Amino acid sequence: MQSLQLLGLGMGSVFIILTLLIAIISIVSKIVPPEVSAPAAALPAQGIDPAHIAAISAAVHQYRKNR
Repeated sequence: MQSLQLLGLGMGSVFIILTLLIAIISIVSKIVPPEVSAPAAALPAQGIDPAHIAAISAAVHQYRKNR
């Protein structure tokens, strides 16, 4: 009987804590607006050689094609 009480107490406390956690996360997500980041293409390539960018792009394209 004592083991069933302990089981109920443990599972009940975990259920309550997880429910509170979900509620808190939902409330905070409604209060705090999401941060909008700039697209990667809009960022300037400062000091990066265009040949390096082309080589990296070609390597990524080749890797994705061979996958």
